[in-house]
Amino acid sequence: MAVVGFLALLLGFGLWITLPLMRQEDFRSGEYAVAGELSDLHALREVAYETLRDLEFDFSMGKMAEKDYHDLKARYQGEAAEILRQIDVLEERLGAETASASRTRKTRR
Repeated sequence: MAVVGFLALLLGFGLWITLPLMRQEDFRSGEYAVAGELSDLHALREVAYETLRDLEFDFSMGKMAEKDYHDLKARYQGEAAEILRQIDVLEERLGAETASASRTRKTRR
């Protein structure tokens, strides 16, 4: 009797462990890739902003020639603008994928 109880307990425990593996998941790996890339772009945006602040500070302290300041400022503003454009594109894409996945989930139920 104890052996049957032990086997039932063991079977129940095994089922409890493997049940999440057998369940169909609504997993969208693409969404995580986009979110990771978006996080990287936000970090790059902050680096670009910090670089622009440093340039402004160095120029105001007289550590940099005016021509160099304007050249570097234009360069980093262009980079920041490109990063912001990429962020907008990815946020739109992530929003569209999330909305599409939400509609798909509603139709499955």
